[in-house]
Amino acid sequence: MQLERLRLLNFRNYPEADIPFSNGVHIIHGENGAGKTSILEAIYYLALTKSFRTSTDKHLILNQEKMFSVQGDFITSQGQALHVVLGYSKESGKRLTTNGQKAQKFSEFIGEVPIVLLHPADLNLSQGGPQQRRRFLDILLSQSSKVYLHHLIQYNRSLKQRNQLLASGMADEALFASWEENLSTHGAMIVQKRRETIERLSDMVKNGYCELSNRDEKVKIVYQSNIPEETEGGDLLAEYRALFAKKRSREIEYGTTMVGPHRDDLLFLINGKPTRAYASQGEHKTFVIALKLAEYHFLREQQSHTPILLFDDIFGELDAQRIRQMLEQLSDIGQVFVTTTSQSFFEKVQNFSAPTHYYRVKAGKITPEMPEKN
Repeated sequence: MQLERLRLLNFRNYPEADIPFSNGVHIIHGENGAGKTSILEAIYYLALTKSFRTSTDKHLILNQEKMFSVQGDFITSQGQALHVVLGYSKESGKRLTTNGQKAQKFSEFIGEVPIVLLHPADLNLSQGGPQQRRRFLDILLSQSSKVYLHHLIQYNRSLKQRNQLLASGMADEALFASWEENLSTHGAMIVQKRRETIERLSDMVKNGYCELSNRDEKVKIVYQSNIPEETEGGDLLAEYRALFAKKRSREIEYGTTMVGPHRDDLLFLINGKPTRAYASQGEHKTFVIALKLAEYHFLREQQSHTPILLFDDIFGELDAQRIRQMLEQLSDIGQVFVTTTSQSFFEKVQNFSAPTHYYRVKAGKITPEMPEKN
């Protein structure tokens, strides 16, 4: 998948922009607050129909305006044109069209433009709470499997309904049984897919981590669930049904659902020790970058389209050799966008063999240019 042109109207601090892109690596540089991250946010928004910086669409509108739109012209890996328009207005809400056809459900579009983002907040993946790790996994699987996304949407709807029932203090056995059956059915499918994915992803992370660190470390990801790992298939469904029945009285007392994949977590290990407790800051950063590269390669395996990769100002602490190694590898097989404020970044990528394009951002304007030479 390749983005050939991006058009913005009243998006963030861009009144209007029309930006051509090509293959290879795109380095977007400028001062803090100039609008570099907004370019990546717009690309991400087109791919997943939501921002990674805010959950409220109206916050994306330029000051005093009533609407915004983002347009992208893509070329698929099969050479087909894909024109995507995603807009929002305060009066009529959000609207998505692909090649001129209005989308009835945004979820049906997810995965058509596979994308992988690494920005500063992601560096907490190995240190933060389980919600962030579950979100990482859900975004990955929602892009690679429409079946998974269907089960996730249905599970979340049933979870919301059951939590409302628990909070109300009602003891309607029939209603509980109905929502619990939905949660068990969809939850079992979610956990099964997550376990299969983590098994593959763990090997990819191990390889990526060892390449980035230049050390032969034993790196592993373990999926932690309410249900023992050896329980699979139909047994997993039966286990969830039994757990809901067992925990119901306690959940009524606490007013929330305590069983299911929304409570699960990922355990990151280096040489058998949890990264959260034992890893250095450098090891945390290397692990997360390896995880994101694994996400990229996993999507490439599962999808017919090569993912677009977005790096938002995360290279400051990496050495030049490691940066070149990462970008060389990825630019050979896809399109990469990098934002940076560091003038020394250009020195780090000197003699970079892959196609490299430079853009300068200043006060809501982006201009293609050649890098400054020191």
